[in-house]
Amino acid sequence: MDDKLKQKLKNYVLWLLGRQEYSRRELTLKLQQKEATEEFIETLLDWCEKHNFINEQRYCEGFVRKHIFKCHGLKRIKSEAMGKGIDRSLLEMVVEELEIDWFELAQDAYNKKYSNTPPNLDYKDKAKRVRYLMYRGFSYDEINFAMQAQ
Repeated sequence: MDDKLKQKLKNYVLWLLGRQEYSRRELTLKLQQKEATEEFIETLLDWCEKHNFINEQRYCEGFVRKHIFKCHGLKRIKSEAMGKGIDRSLLEMVVEELEIDWFELAQDAYNKKYSNTPPNLDYKDKAKRVRYLMYRGFSYDEINFAMQAQ
């Protein structure tokens, strides 16, 4: 790789990071699409970490907060974090630090969707609501709490 291409890729990474946070894995994939060598990718991303342009802790905190704002449960957050390349132990540490009340979050998600509906449900409606909350990543206990609280 010549110096001009290296500078172009460096500018590309800085441009991406100027728009939003990225994990190291996401940036690696983007640079691989631009046909950068593995050696250059490692060097560039190490440089970015050294200058605090990439920070996995900061990225993980933002990722978790974004999903909490969307009323997603722990299972959904973990599933999507795996796809983003977030370290599982880092994710668990961030979730523990934020001290999230998953039962309250499940109740908020339920109320946001079903606040204007009658409380007496037939089996079909109840199953539909359970599936909705399961898709959002909540456990059965959290779902039961949310549905009982209405």
